[in-house]
Amino acid sequence: MTDPLALIRAAHFAATLLASGTVFFAALAIGSTRLPRNFSTLRTHMNVLVWTGLVLSVLTGAIWIIWLAASIFGESLAEVCLNGGAWSVLADTRFGWICCLRLLLAVLLGLLVLDPAQRAWPTAVAAAFLALPAFASHAGATPGPRGDVHVISDVVHLLSAGGWLGGLPAFVWLLWTARRRQKPSWYDFTITVTRRFSWNAAISVGALLATGIVNSWNLLGGPRDLWTTDYGRLVGFKVVLLVAMIAIATVNKFHLTPRLPARAALRNLKRNSLAEIGIGLCVLVLVGYLGRLQPTAHVHPATTPIPPDAAFTHIHAPEAMADVTIDPGRAGRSTVTIRVSREDFTTFAAKDVRLGLDPPAAPGKSLDLNAKQQPDGTWTVDDIALAEPGVWTVRVIVIAQSGETIVLDAPIVIDR
Repeated sequence: MTDPLALIRAAHFAATLLASGTVFFAALAIGSTRLPRNFSTLRTHMNVLVWTGLVLSVLTGAIWIIWLAASIFGESLAEVCLNGGAWSVLADTRFGWICCLRLLLAVLLGLLVLDPAQRAWPTAVAAAFLALPAFASHAGATPGPRGDVHVISDVVHLLSAGGWLGGLPAFVWLLWTARRRQKPSWYDFTITVTRRFSWNAAISVGALLATGIVNSWNLLGGPRDLWTTDYGRLVGFKVVLLVAMIAIATVNKFHLTPRLPARAALRNLKRNSLAEIGIGLCVLVLVGYLGRLQPTAHVHPATTPIPPDAAFTHIHAPEAMADVTIDPGRAGRSTVTIRVSREDFTTFAAKDVRLGLDPPAAPGKSLDLNAKQQPDGTWTVDDIALAEPGVWTVRVIVIAQSGETIVLDAPIVIDR
């Protein structure tokens, strides 16, 4: 629970939901409702929520890029900023391209909300800003038609979260304002908006449940994973928190909303909505950690038969994948075969590949060797000496044709 990148992801998604969800709330819940006097103040406050979310999403997105680059290149945060590693991730990966596009959308959305007459364009831009991360997630890494369905499901999942959880801060602000104003026009306005938001939330909950089932089908190997794997247990905990949020939302819709504009109903509705926001933030933390774990269903078969006495590992990163086979997989002299591919299993066009092997013992001597490309596209290192058995660390350093450096590392077990 101390993975900084998982917390950065959680903060980024929270900021994104805040910005997009506030725009959705203004367009769908408020819409063309007759506005009370002095509504301009609330509109300004809602714009501040949007701008705050956009600024935080850009900042956390930049930190995400830098931290990811440091992890890929094995360098410090300062080094990847000064030596161009972060720029390589931004310019040479799908994740980086999506970040650049979302930066442009953030600037555009921040300008569009300045015009209160605009509703369609801010809503469309907010939806695109919120949905694009699906194309760089586990869903975007799933090949074929199944991957297309998974991406669509993830997009709907994100938009539904924005329509419900992302709109809650603006809704709480509305309740707080109405309680302060204590004017009939504000009470009537609040009742109308609350009913609309309640129906929007109900639709969003249904979509979240449906797409959650689709996503779990794609990411989990089976129901047993929910209690036998770390990834599955986090998914199960996320479901429990979601059920708690739905229970609170049900009380809000069927018990408190009909009692508006009573002051007690306003107070309890605001309190329950704040509780929903708190639980929702916990859900986002889990989402941050889930993005750092490999789904139990995300297992790639070896592209070639593995000899019975060989050691094998599959290394997966957003930029490339590598299958590493050490034959024989035991202490002594061995040959290493490396196949580098993309997400769709096509061959990755590499200019150069190097192999690093770190022995189990700390004082042991690490190996750093050049691999030789074969006619079938694989890379090999012949006659290496593995001094001892145990859990070694294998590193594949891939130099792309563009000059980008990709570092893939994973443990591999060497027998006696």
